[in-house]
Amino acid sequence: MHSSVPHALLQLNKVYRRRGGHDVVQGVSLSLQAGEVLGLLGVNGAGKSTTLMMMAGALAADRGQITVQGRNLAEVPGQPRQTLGYLPEHAPLWNELSVTEQLHASGQLRGLNLRRRTQRSRQLLDTLHLNDVETRLCGQLSLGQRQRVGLACALLHEPPLLILDEPSNGLDPLQAEMLRNLLRERAAAGVGIVLSTHLLSEVTAVCTRVAILHEGRLQHDAAVAATPQALRIGFAIPVDVTYLKTLQGVREAEAEDPLQVRIVLEDPTQVAALTRALVAAGLPPVRIEPASPPLARLFLDIASRRAVA
Repeated sequence: MHSSVPHALLQLNKVYRRRGGHDVVQGVSLSLQAGEVLGLLGVNGAGKSTTLMMMAGALAADRGQITVQGRNLAEVPGQPRQTLGYLPEHAPLWNELSVTEQLHASGQLRGLNLRRRTQRSRQLLDTLHLNDVETRLCGQLSLGQRQRVGLACALLHEPPLLILDEPSNGLDPLQAEMLRNLLRERAAAGVGIVLSTHLLSEVTAVCTRVAILHEGRLQHDAAVAATPQALRIGFAIPVDVTYLKTLQGVREAEAEDPLQVRIVLEDPTQVAALTRALVAAGLPPVRIEPASPPLARLFLDIASRRAVA
């Protein structure tokens, strides 16, 4: 009997990789569905770029399995060229080619005929605001221009899967917003996207899910909207944080000063219920406001952990 559940667009199952004698990626399992945007976070050295290279078929896993559209990358090594667009941390451009020549060469490698290469190149030059440098040699481009040309190469053949490593490197604020809008449009069209970034604001603005790597291990994988709600609550009198931790729906409580407490709720919709409980306990709050962004707090908590032996 065959299952009617469709294959994930991208699936990693207990993937390991050693580099330079070190375990860089350790037992990572992830999946991505069409139309999802997965933000991959982690400090430098967490294993993000290595994981993305394996997703893209540019680096083989030592153990574990990676599938794209249900097919094992190890068994179909030529598959990534057609089914995904990959932008590494440093865009791999031929410095001696002009921007237009680079796009045509990339399109030819992906099997696009001349007419389609010309059409897609023109569209992407317009979309990514590269018209003014289309005849310039890639070796003469700024970092931001190189990133946009690399992104154009990844998008050229309209793949169902995009893997992007720090795509906003070198982009000014207007160009970064243009990139975010483009990624939203691609996701709305059913493209699955994995986005590695150091910018938490980029994750919250674009991504539907966030995964956090730390020292090669996956420490968090959840919908962006599912991150707990953090609140800063002010009181007229000192409060007992131990008591606050016993209240229903309170995940964390931490005194910032004698009259101010930071609380994390399991359910962000339960602020009114918390307020009623505080009033009933004789602790009416004088102020309730959002605390530091919950994703930022979660990331810092994970990044400060020591390795588990």
